[in-house]
Amino acid sequence: MAYLRLFRFTLPPKFSTFGCRVFYLFLVLLLGISNPVRAQTGSASAVSSQTRQDMQLRQQVQETDSSKSQNLEEETVTAKPLSTDLGEVGIMSKPTEKPWFYTTVDCQAFYNSNVLYAESGGQKFSAWQIITSPEIGFAPQIQEEQYAMFFPRAGFRYQFFTYATAEPGSTPYNQTGISQNNFTVMDPFVSLGWAFTEDLFISFSADANIFMGSGRDQSLTQYENFLDEYPLAWTASWFHSLADWNSVSITGRASYVIANPSNFTRTDNNMTFAWSTNPTKEISTQIFASYRLAKYTGTQLPPPDFQNQDRLDFQQTYGASLTWTPIEYVSLRAFVSWTKSDSSVSVPETGDYEAYNAGTGINMIYKF
Repeated sequence: MAYLRLFRFTLPPKFSTFGCRVFYLFLVLLLGISNPVRAQTGSASAVSSQTRQDMQLRQQVQETDSSKSQNLEEETVTAKPLSTDLGEVGIMSKPTEKPWFYTTVDCQAFYNSNVLYAESGGQKFSAWQIITSPEIGFAPQIQEEQYAMFFPRAGFRYQFFTYATAEPGSTPYNQTGISQNNFTVMDPFVSLGWAFTEDLFISFSADANIFMGSGRDQSLTQYENFLDEYPLAWTASWFHSLADWNSVSITGRASYVIANPSNFTRTDNNMTFAWSTNPTKEISTQIFASYRLAKYTGTQLPPPDFQNQDRLDFQQTYGASLTWTPIEYVSLRAFVSWTKSDSSVSVPETGDYEAYNAGTGINMIYKF
């Protein structure tokens, strides 16, 4: 069905005791590590949060890529009449088994022209970034017909954000290196999707994003928790095929993000328009435009903390991607995008800025 094209993964052959134990182990580990000691705040938190928001946008666009639908279409069977000489024939068929668990690894390597999202000055420089995202999830398919339109999902994602300087010059990181900005994000999540129609899909989700940084060596004492974000969101995606080879989609996301430090608490709204084509079975292209409006509502902390009081941000992003799926569950892509941000508050980073990204990525999925 068309709405299944909105997923990055197929709905997870059958539930296994081993799979259940693996998923339970991940949850236990999460409970043990999701409450680290808090450390640095300020501009590092702002840059890291904005970097993750950019990543979420690319992930959202990737999930609506119509090339993923090639792995989601149900197999068809052609029925042929039996000869009357055979009389009555009983036919037995084995029920289709669907996976309950999935695991995926996504890796993006790209050039960012403004890694600190600064307006001007010595803080504005470009660098290469690598974002690696392993994920494991539980996504059972409900068998009862009256509830088959609901799609529960729970999982754990761990993201590694790594920087490598691309251009020399006068930057704040000439001595220490841009790798001092490296950070990771632990993200347990739950969601419930509802296929309202074949073209419209709605979901409600809750995440816990635990930021850890900074630096390349995670054994150092300064590699500590510096920001937590807890988005509560609903998403509506409308997908419509114009022909066998192209389609359009509109995705809207509204969320309330509870943050610690509290001055990063905000309402976050995003609308993305995408046009996808499939010139061949293995290749797809996509052009998209995305608009984000964020209003910071948290309590303002005294300087030198990041100043977000009554802050309103508007960002617009335009981009394109080319995805090649040589084999099932493995896809390679190239992408470019340009972002412009305007803010009602003058801040050193992530306020008024322009940035473009260009790079490549790979996504691998395994279902069990």
